[in-house]
Amino acid sequence: MTKLKRLVLFQCFTLFVLGNVAAEVFPANQGFDQYGGYLAVKGEATGRFRLDNINGRYFLITPDGHGFVSLGVTHTIGLGSPEDSRYDFLRQRLGGDWTRANRGIVTNFQKWGYNCLGYGSHKSTREMLPHFASGKVSSWLEKQVEFPDVFSDNWKNKARHALELMAKNYDIDHPNLVGIYWTDMPAWDITRAKRRIGRSWVDVIRTLPDETPGKKRYQQFIEKKGKDASDDDFLVIIAREIYSHIGPITRALFPDTLVFGERYSGAALPMEVIIEALPYIDVVSVQPNDSNYPAEKFDNLYKKTGKPIMICDHQTSFNTKEHSNVMWNTLPDVKSVGKAHATYLEGGFATPFIIGYNRCQYIDRYKNRQKLLKQGLLQVDGNPYDELVKSVQKNTWRVHARFLGASAGSK
Repeated sequence: MTKLKRLVLFQCFTLFVLGNVAAEVFPANQGFDQYGGYLAVKGEATGRFRLDNINGRYFLITPDGHGFVSLGVTHTIGLGSPEDSRYDFLRQRLGGDWTRANRGIVTNFQKWGYNCLGYGSHKSTREMLPHFASGKVSSWLEKQVEFPDVFSDNWKNKARHALELMAKNYDIDHPNLVGIYWTDMPAWDITRAKRRIGRSWVDVIRTLPDETPGKKRYQQFIEKKGKDASDDDFLVIIAREIYSHIGPITRALFPDTLVFGERYSGAALPMEVIIEALPYIDVVSVQPNDSNYPAEKFDNLYKKTGKPIMICDHQTSFNTKEHSNVMWNTLPDVKSVGKAHATYLEGGFATPFIIGYNRCQYIDRYKNRQKLLKQGLLQVDGNPYDELVKSVQKNTWRVHARFLGASAGSK
């Protein structure tokens, strides 16, 4: 065999492997493409995930050209981070082997109807399922909060480095990459920030030394606005400075990838801030805190932004015999959680603009400092919450049936 023939065969093999990395998200179910997209919803195949509006409804479009809504679970990488939990499932049960762990994740996802990892996944799992890239670019909520001087070259260099690191840590050309997020739960809302951490971003900039870029920009703002100056107006200037910097860098580093932007807190959606992000993002991403679908809030958000909405991290929880302090809103029992989940999905996917719902947490993780359980679909020992996963499975497949047809893909 000639060198040229060997090269051609190698390239064909490589293209075959790359074209099949999703490994059939739902191999036992008809009506799906290999990424979990709906064959009945036809778009244009470009080899990458993208957005489209088909017959008045927004869809993600798979690399193969079919409509897709992201139904996934965040933090599957938590399998490798037991935190303060009493049991380390990955190491004690699986010998630290991510190959075995991935086998379980994929099997569970196929059964439960999940086609996507959400954010917070292990690099080996990302080879098998659609996923999101995620980083930390601007500010973080609560104890880890940072309010940097975003007008300074120092911050701008750090932000660029954070985006470059994200591009390095993820395979930006991988067809499984759905999109990228910037920062989780940024502390934009002034009132909420002051109540929870005692200061806002504007407070921090205002108290910087006179020679700093941020303080100089604030003084210019005060001189121009005079008695009409408000913290809310300066917050918009901060947002504009951030997004006008990280937006173009993101597009340059991820030229073929959807930008899902920051994951805004649903408890306090900062509309003036979000508007500043719109030129640089494709989707508005929200981490809501309501147990019931907040129809009015999301309708208003869509009307004001014109962008599809991603529910990027959400759940409703229940107390267990071992844990009475559980993250998220807690309902009296598992049955109530299942009903709330069903109505939330029904309300969201009945709209033309919700393009995904990612549930928070794959496996239980305990945080000793807060005495708090972050509840997963699996208990800490790897066994599922049986009643919970049965309801989740039923609800998730009902969403698929909406787009597949009356019977296709049903369980």
